[in-house]
Amino acid sequence: MKLVKILTLSNGLWFGSAQISILEFLELLHSEPMIDLRMTVCRNGYKKFVHSLRSFGPVYEVSCYSNMGYPVMAVDEIESLVKEVDLVWITDVEFLAAPRVKRIRRDVLVVAHLRSHALICPWWAALYGFRDVCMEGCSAWRITRCKQGINMELTRIGVLSRARANLYYFLDFAKGPVEYARWRSLMRGVLESIDGFIAVSRSLWDTHVAHIPELKGKPHAVIYNPVTLPLKYVEPDPNEPYGDYILYASGTNPVKGPHILLDAWSQPEREYPEIKLVMIGCRGSWVEDKARRLGLKNVVFLDKMPPTRQYYNIMYEARAVIMPSIVPEAFGRIPVEANRLRVPAIASNRGGLVEIVEPGVSGEIWGCCSPNTLAEAIEKVLQRRWSREEIMKHVNAKFDPNKIRDSIISFFKVVANA
Repeated sequence: MKLVKILTLSNGLWFGSAQISILEFLELLHSEPMIDLRMTVCRNGYKKFVHSLRSFGPVYEVSCYSNMGYPVMAVDEIESLVKEVDLVWITDVEFLAAPRVKRIRRDVLVVAHLRSHALICPWWAALYGFRDVCMEGCSAWRITRCKQGINMELTRIGVLSRARANLYYFLDFAKGPVEYARWRSLMRGVLESIDGFIAVSRSLWDTHVAHIPELKGKPHAVIYNPVTLPLKYVEPDPNEPYGDYILYASGTNPVKGPHILLDAWSQPEREYPEIKLVMIGCRGSWVEDKARRLGLKNVVFLDKMPPTRQYYNIMYEARAVIMPSIVPEAFGRIPVEANRLRVPAIASNRGGLVEIVEPGVSGEIWGCCSPNTLAEAIEKVLQRRWSREEIMKHVNAKFDPNKIRDSIISFFKVVANA
């Protein structure tokens, strides 16, 4: 195999689970002697992310700005670099760079990593209106209804006042079509400029194809995120006993389902008074206010934590980790992190989460979105005697870093030969 020169585009304007996964992929590829990595990041990017990138090769900083939540990277500033590489890898939502790259060099290969629903529709983080209504395809009317659905749901759970929600409801009749038109203009030429796609779950790829059927004809692969970071901080002991709490670590975003978890918790709290619910990133928020209104006692609220030793130690010592998302997750990093630490995970049956958790082996899947069914899933996990050894075997087989590295290298070859 000849030396392959890969240029990665990673905006770095924010730092979250996608950026952690990007670094994990780069670390795996950096260990491959036939891969030559060059990385491009926004000049105003998150400093910790930029610093981490430098561990894997030369980093080139370019001007950036954001348009409708999409990063716009000035790839013309690295024109000479684009001309000398074999492949340009869009690692997250830097899709708008693809036509610019092709204008510099038409024959360079462009591969896009799908880590969210950003290619499908504007306002992708809220694409589903807390329901599946937007799964039927993106349109001006559809995005309007999704935005309205979100505001109504935020009102129902107490995050948004009814007066403000009603105002937004009528404004969205005008804003929805305008934003949709802007988005269509923004995405012009993007799909035609991408030669291959990597999706982080089968569910995510199927959703993209349902919206954009022409993607079927392009090279594609489903490659799970490797999720190797937890083991840099914790060395799991298969004989370590589990703790006396269940951990929720997804923060205050309503799409992650913290309000449903609190509605469900009253039942396990009565049955298992010795078990606590620990919620990271929820201290002093509307989530804590809701718990107080419900009269819940065995709930501990913690501040937001970076993914470091303290965070992973809390996860490692938990009885179980729960991710009760009410929207289709592209992947679901938290359950894999829990399994890496030999801890069972409870996840909803939404999106890629069902591809991660093996019921009865590495955790449980609950049927979203009833609090009663979630309470039953929690009690089922508390009643079961879990084997850290079995969880380890499951996660190592499904998320083997070496196989994941080989898969992405093989896919780059497929695109090159297409």
